[in-house]
Amino acid sequence: MVTFIPPYFGQEIKSNAEKKVFRILKDLDLPDCYVLHSLGLPRHDHKKYGEVDFVVVCQYGVACLEIKGGRVECKDGKWFLINRYGKRMRKAEGPIAQVVGNMFNLEHVLMETREMRKIMPLTACGVMFPDIKFTSESEEIIPEIIFDKNIKNITDYIIGLFDYWKQRRKTEYKMLNSDQVKKIVQYLRKDFTFIPTLKDRLDEVDQRLIRLTSEQSIVLNALSLNDRLLIEGKAGTGKTLLAVHHAKELADQQLSVLYLTFNKNLANSLYEYKNDYLDIINIHALYGNYIEVDANKVKDHPRIYFNEELPQLFYDYIQDHDMKTYDVLIIDEAQDILNQYHLKVLDCLLKDGLENGKWAIFYDKDQNIYNPYFDEGMKLLFEYQFTHFKLFVNCRNTIQIGKYGEKESGIQFHEYLNEEGEEVQEIVYKHKEDFKNKITCLLNKLKKEKISMKDITFLAPKKYEGYLLDEANIKVNIVSEDTDYSLDLPLYGTLQGYKGLDSKIVILIGVE
Repeated sequence: MVTFIPPYFGQEIKSNAEKKVFRILKDLDLPDCYVLHSLGLPRHDHKKYGEVDFVVVCQYGVACLEIKGGRVECKDGKWFLINRYGKRMRKAEGPIAQVVGNMFNLEHVLMETREMRKIMPLTACGVMFPDIKFTSESEEIIPEIIFDKNIKNITDYIIGLFDYWKQRRKTEYKMLNSDQVKKIVQYLRKDFTFIPTLKDRLDEVDQRLIRLTSEQSIVLNALSLNDRLLIEGKAGTGKTLLAVHHAKELADQQLSVLYLTFNKNLANSLYEYKNDYLDIINIHALYGNYIEVDANKVKDHPRIYFNEELPQLFYDYIQDHDMKTYDVLIIDEAQDILNQYHLKVLDCLLKDGLENGKWAIFYDKDQNIYNPYFDEGMKLLFEYQFTHFKLFVNCRNTIQIGKYGEKESGIQFHEYLNEEGEEVQEIVYKHKEDFKNKITCLLNKLKKEKISMKDITFLAPKKYEGYLLDEANIKVNIVSEDTDYSLDLPLYGTLQGYKGLDSKIVILIGVE
């Protein structure tokens, strides 16, 4: 797998051609391969400051890549670039002369230190025209180093660059090992580029995801003209964000809103949005406010008790008492709630009932792990008139997390926002002591990257007590009804208990 430094494009990058090449380079199939974007050359031989668009460091050596997008012209020995708006710009030198100059300058700088001279990597260079088919022939054109729309295999192209420049040199070059590649990368990164801390990079990605996710609320604003909405979407498609947005909009209109979840941790995380017009609560806590929960029945038959018996008891209670009814009902995680027993209760709590009242229901049938009566509940719901809408775009995760999640789970996420982020890391441990050492090392590394511990969440299939982190004596802040989120400790949640929530950094542990 290729490693990018930095791992994604910042918002300041405007070149579509560079973005296109960034994605092309992701298909590089070379071991121990690194790609450095926008590598500065402050000591360029004939420029005040030089820059290489991309530098590839791998077992074959170090390759400089110059990217030229749009239309390219060369007339009377003068080079012109025409952008997508038709603007014609003259360049002082051609792209081949430019990248060859950068290559020799980079080679000169690498040879300044004894350590790099001992490694003595082969340097190469190439020019990439991702938007056009480049067919020009002249004395100054080197066809062997040109990449254009005709070339489909980026790995073959990069290997070809090294083969070409190796044949042009008289020196014998050896293949680099993994340690040598890393030393070169560390040297170039330290001397020539500023890499923002992991915290800065995560904050930037977070803001981009929040901004882009909010754009989906435009769709919901259009749908808000309808009284009854059924909104389906897979994990990460922004259901909770849209549900909260919708609830706040309606509460601002002084409509009484009941916002229901199945997961109590999700309801607790939304506590800040509660006000005189907006009640946010998980469905069993709602029942428990009026009906005493039978602990023995919960222990013996939890699924039957919570799905059938408790809602029936609450329904009976409603018949004998004056209950508050709401102008609007919003259900998040509805796949765990929609059954005939809960719907009978909710019909009583909503003014004008489910048939004529105002409601918005958000669900993902693929995440139904608690409700065996989901299909029956959906059949009942489909007896009413409503607007059905489906969310397709995963806007919680970066491309790296999305692709990794698809590969590991076998579930297609359909589409996700085109936002680059950090690469997903896998850490393997052999025994409990090894686990402790590697987790401690990881947390220390994150601290050095200015990461706040409360921005880290451990997820596991089991509770904290007596499990891996507890045994390793790693202190955490357990996600619960009483969690103090101001503590500078990593959060800890079970997979089922954390459903619907998110975190800047998630460390999944205990997966066999």
